[in-house]
Amino acid sequence: MSQSDVHRRLVVTVAQAIRQRYPTIHVVTDLLEAPGDEIPPIIGGFRPDVIARSNSESMQLVIAEAKTDGDIDNRHTLSQINAFVNHLDAIPSGNGSLILAVNGHAADLARTVLQFACRERVSSRLRVKLFDGLDFWSLGPTGAPLWRLS
Repeated sequence: MSQSDVHRRLVVTVAQAIRQRYPTIHVVTDLLEAPGDEIPPIIGGFRPDVIARSNSESMQLVIAEAKTDGDIDNRHTLSQINAFVNHLDAIPSGNGSLILAVNGHAADLARTVLQFACRERVSSRLRVKLFDGLDFWSLGPTGAPLWRLS
């Protein structure tokens, strides 16, 4: 399976998991099925793989980025994470979540990257999650347990 096929599968899987977790949320991926399909906007110079918004009174914004094994720990990924967290942190009201989607065997490396990149920014309004293909793991804020199954 090519690198792009693996990435596509990760995007599809995390989008489905987001839809299951948040049934009323509107999910958009960067995987075009037909010309003119909606795609995620560019955020901080990067287009996320998945963006999801709720239409409820308490706004929920989810940004998900899928990473193949060789793309987890590099400067580009760290720049994306920073741009997306900055965007979520600037939301005037509601909650935001960043989800990094990886293959299960690469989850430990992804946890370490997320821990060092954004643990200090985690709050009740800003959540950081890892999706390992099966489960969502939430990064705890400073002083709380590091990771928990969510």
